[in-house]
Amino acid sequence: MKKIFILTIAIISVFSCKRKLSAADLDMELKKALTQHLYKAMNYDSSKVKYDVQEVTHFEDKTYYECQFKVRVISANHDTTGIMTARISKDFSKVTRKS
Repeated sequence: MKKIFILTIAIISVFSCKRKLSAADLDMELKKALTQHLYKAMNYDSSKVKYDVQEVTHFEDKTYYECQFKVRVISANHDTTGIMTARISKDFSKVTRKS
């Protein structure tokens, strides 16, 4: 009985622990979330426009990250680099662009 109790507590503690992302991993996940959002907006057709998210600066709030991205946009006729801002949920599933 004691072993079953200890095993149950061990299993619960393993699945209830949330992995803490390092700064580099967090930056990578934020870049990936924005890139997916940008390509999703154009039905994943990278023949028209390509996006290269180069840098990210973020602020962590309770339920989201407030982010500023440096993005290179490449199309058939030209390319440019600019700043995009977005709010990304903590689970990286929801991206709301501001500019």
